[in-house]
Amino acid sequence: MRPETLISLQSLSKDMQSLLQDLRYGFRLMAKKPAFSAVVILTLALGIGANTAIFSVVQAVLLKPLPLAEPDRVVTFWLSAPAKKLPEVNLTPGLFATFRDRSSTLEKIAIYETGSATLTGHGEPEQLNAAAVSSDYFPSLGLTPIRGRTFLPGEDQPGKGNVAILSYELWQRRFGGAEVVGQSVNLDNAPMTIVGVMPPDTRFPNHGEQSGFPNHVDVWLSLAVNRANIGYWSYAAIGRLKPGVQLHDAQRELQSVWQDFASEHDAELGAGSLGPGAFIVMVPLKERIVGNVRAPLLVLLVGAGLVLLIACANIANLLLARANLRNREIALRRCVGAAPGRIIRQLMTESLLLAGLGGAGGLLLAAWALALIRGAPGLEVPLLESVQLDPKVFLFTVGIAMLTGVVFGLAPALRGARFNLQEVIKEGARGSAARGSRRLGDAFVVSQIALSLVLLIGSALLVRSFRNLMAVDPGFQANNVLSATLSLPKSRYADDTKVRAFYSELLERVQRTAGVSFAGLCQVVPFSGGGGGYAFTVEGYVPRAGEPARDAWRRGVTPDYFRTMGIPVLKGRSFESRDTETSERVTVVDEKLAKEYWPDQDPLGKRIKTGGLNSNAPWLTVVGVARSVKNRRLDENPKFYIYQPFSQWTQRETSVVVRTTVDPHSITSNLRNHVAALDPELPLFDIETVEETVARSVSTRRVASMLLTGFAATALLLAVIGIYGVIALNVSSRTSEFGIRLALGAQPRNILQMVLFSGMRVAALGIVIGVGAAFLLARLIEKMLFGVTPNDPLTFISVTALLAMAALAASLIPARRATKVDPLVALRYE
Repeated sequence: MRPETLISLQSLSKDMQSLLQDLRYGFRLMAKKPAFSAVVILTLALGIGANTAIFSVVQAVLLKPLPLAEPDRVVTFWLSAPAKKLPEVNLTPGLFATFRDRSSTLEKIAIYETGSATLTGHGEPEQLNAAAVSSDYFPSLGLTPIRGRTFLPGEDQPGKGNVAILSYELWQRRFGGAEVVGQSVNLDNAPMTIVGVMPPDTRFPNHGEQSGFPNHVDVWLSLAVNRANIGYWSYAAIGRLKPGVQLHDAQRELQSVWQDFASEHDAELGAGSLGPGAFIVMVPLKERIVGNVRAPLLVLLVGAGLVLLIACANIANLLLARANLRNREIALRRCVGAAPGRIIRQLMTESLLLAGLGGAGGLLLAAWALALIRGAPGLEVPLLESVQLDPKVFLFTVGIAMLTGVVFGLAPALRGARFNLQEVIKEGARGSAARGSRRLGDAFVVSQIALSLVLLIGSALLVRSFRNLMAVDPGFQANNVLSATLSLPKSRYADDTKVRAFYSELLERVQRTAGVSFAGLCQVVPFSGGGGGYAFTVEGYVPRAGEPARDAWRRGVTPDYFRTMGIPVLKGRSFESRDTETSERVTVVDEKLAKEYWPDQDPLGKRIKTGGLNSNAPWLTVVGVARSVKNRRLDENPKFYIYQPFSQWTQRETSVVVRTTVDPHSITSNLRNHVAALDPELPLFDIETVEETVARSVSTRRVASMLLTGFAATALLLAVIGIYGVIALNVSSRTSEFGIRLALGAQPRNILQMVLFSGMRVAALGIVIGVGAAFLLARLIEKMLFGVTPNDPLTFISVTALLAMAALAASLIPARRATKVDPLVALRYE
């Protein structure tokens, strides 16, 4: 071996020995001060974990492009009719066909409608989430199948669309991944030829929390586009911009086409069908999908960022405090010959050791938090299934935390190069700390308190808002009610008589089930998200000039529905067995409709009908007035309700609602057995309690308030630690001063007041700054609040008082310690 190689190996061996020695010394210091080490590591873990988890969600939901070909070119659009108070109006087949023929800015245009389909013939019957789409749907999105093909242009013509495309998940679950292209499958008792299988996690259409859109699609069917149909406003639309075309140019073109279409079909549409000023709204598809969760996620991101800043300030404060107490140690090591570089390496090793352990803890915390978020029951966040731990975010937050630890961990060594060693050792004997270090520590505490107050006030506003929301009366009693949905295929239930006979027998069986109090039917259960509004006409009512057209939720229900749901009938009667398909047409309206149209009259005996004044729908006589009910959100302004007897407005797809005296879920198997006894090929789906349905509607608010509250509690804890650390350092460095004061006649209460004043002065400055910043944050979350103003005085005063009391408590412990200084011991030490 060459001499230079041997020297190099020996040098490397010495370096490794020095590193191992530094690591052993670092672990000994951690073991010597376990509380200090635990606080630093936990603080780092909280800051790193919270930021990594939340930013990983933001990255996947808001920042990451959709898994489509050139996703920036994919748009969605609809009509808005402010004059009719209709913010979103979907397209008709005729309007879609006109757009497709005349648009020069869109490369592809497609429409679709979501619904369900019953799969039979392959094991147990199953209700699938289905989407009927026009032929250019998949090309518009830029999606290609992994098996077979997508729909052909001719397959969206009436009578030619008996084809289906499966999702990857359905293909694996029901067909075991076998070759299925070309095979026939029964959907709603109609044979469909499978022509393709889409890639995993193809979840479009998916509009996030937009009601009526499933979180995933099991099967896509070819939509028959009848361009002669210009009155069925039910199809959502997407398009792909041509290369180089800007969104506003495409929107302007479609607006022109819409105006021409409305003019050409004025007689068929009815004069002013959408009112004057109806216009096209076009947005990127990504914006449409994530629009409802953008604000909550950004608020959580800000909260996590504030926690990281507070954590860094706290770490800096703790390490700075320890550095001041190690001045004498470093000076002594310098005196016995230790080089500055050797000391710097030792301190850097200690800092990196703490940062590394904190980073590992943060990684575990982030993974745990993401698992909780993904598994949160009822949480409806679009693209949540694609959320993964983001390594870039993790490395960034670890880098910030490590930089903080290294900089402030090296502070004593960097100052050590300028030490007057004799003075440092002399001052170190008295335990004194530099005034500059104390001022820097005070600045860190001020920033911690200010940031903590911002988080505390923001979380308090959201928590109060959530409590106000949950206190809203939905108009029904959700406890102990189970709902489940059925869809009878037209092939076996061709007329209303067969449908009514099936449901009548089912209700009788359910009613005889042990633990069941009442059972009823309703087309759409409140908060389930389905159903659409229906225009209606009130007999004898003349609309005022400029008054927008009104619509109402229309529901076909059985007589016991109101008792099952706990909806009181305030006037008149509910439906009865005498309300049959051949008897007088009757209705129960809600109290809001009754007050609006018959404010000073008895609504009983009045008549309404669905549709416009010239519609052929029969007049319905009002026989009862029920309480108004929220339908989709607790914070909504409820729409009118028009109830009809199920026997007079029969629907194949409807929900069974059951009120029980036992756990509602315990009767699920009985309910399935009753359905199977009547028709073994009918699947029962969307089985859940009404309480769960309502809870899902506020899931995003609940999770956002819980997470922000957790951030605020963490911030408060870190701020208290910071205050305590600064005051404790000051007390330790001023021991001799307190001894002299006590020896000269000062009372312990004077020392107590002095220390408390020092701590509360810092806290007060942080509170003043924090209140000002909190006013700005409150404006950012204003749209997320319910029943509370963003500058609510009670919230600001109570949270400020809480933080002040926490600061006082943190200052009190070291202040009491200062009053117990023995003057003789302090003077002898001096």
